[in-house]
Amino acid sequence: MQNAPNIPFNGIDRFYHEHAANILRITEQAYQSGQVLMGPEVLAFEQAIASSCNRKYAITVGSCTDALTFALRTANIGQDDQVLITGFSYLASATPILHVGAEPVFVDIDPSTYMMNLDELESKITDRTKAIIAVHLFGQVLDIERLEFIATKNNITLIEDAAQALGSTDGLRKAGSMGAMSCISFDPTKVIGAFGNGGVLLTDDSGINARIQALRSHGKNQESGEFECLGYNSKISSAQAGLLNYQLEMLSSLAERRAIVAGLYQENLAGIQEITLPARIADQASNFHKYAIKLDQRNDLQNHLMGGGIQTKVHYPYTIPELPMFNQSEEAKSLTEAQKARSRLLSLPIYPELTEQETVEICGAIKGFFES
Repeated sequence: MQNAPNIPFNGIDRFYHEHAANILRITEQAYQSGQVLMGPEVLAFEQAIASSCNRKYAITVGSCTDALTFALRTANIGQDDQVLITGFSYLASATPILHVGAEPVFVDIDPSTYMMNLDELESKITDRTKAIIAVHLFGQVLDIERLEFIATKNNITLIEDAAQALGSTDGLRKAGSMGAMSCISFDPTKVIGAFGNGGVLLTDDSGINARIQALRSHGKNQESGEFECLGYNSKISSAQAGLLNYQLEMLSSLAERRAIVAGLYQENLAGIQEITLPARIADQASNFHKYAIKLDQRNDLQNHLMGGGIQTKVHYPYTIPELPMFNQSEEAKSLTEAQKARSRLLSLPIYPELTEQETVEICGAIKGFFES
């Protein structure tokens, strides 16, 4: 077993130590109330995040994966339908398409942002295309206006996968405000993370709101009390909602602290010719969910850093269509930019609790790799 790294990739334990008094106060309050599920904390958080994302409705669910599945079901996506999706993301962006029985159609990525190439997206629309899942990546935001124009012109449902983009903007619009439905993750590694798991679906449509409310509660209509459809058991606890609301209040400061780390990386790594640093999209504000550098010697650098006690991650070591549940290995070969990204990207630690000294140490270790 390897020793724990001196600089871990995530700072979840550090966040706890910094905020332990408030975390314990929030959880104790929820437990003492006796209403550990769907307590007042859940409604308070739903109202807060809807307001934060400029949406009318927010429905918390067990995960962002559930949110995406519910979005597709609500849009009546199923057998014989096609859904356009990037070929480069975490597999949970696309597995909901399989869960509803539809066919994922994979789109290659822009080589600078690693997000869906919208020119190629348009070329793949057919009569069977019923939805687009628009995935923001690493805290960057896709071209919202263009996507909404494409979806409206072709009468396609637009579903926003903003799992990694809470707090990011395209300069005018916030992530979480795009299309018919938006889905956000509260995985512990996200900018705002549950102490377990959780997600939310946001919309401006009252009918969609009612449908998602039912789906998360075994199909129960929240007004009539009748079980009207086949649903799921997909809720977050009162304590989780309270902890998420606590972090939501700090969203700006958390993103600012991540931006400081990103700025130090940009400053200290800019002179290394072998590395391509993350592109900065004009006018956008990123939450810096990930900081991924691109280089040919990715695996060697990762091993070098781990040898020095610095933990990194690969996002992502695969393109989605080559995974066995999708079984589209030939399609995967055509995603040439995604193939390059999966073999060259390396994510460096980035979280609010990462110190300036640690960030400079990481940069020094990277420089040392290329100087040796």
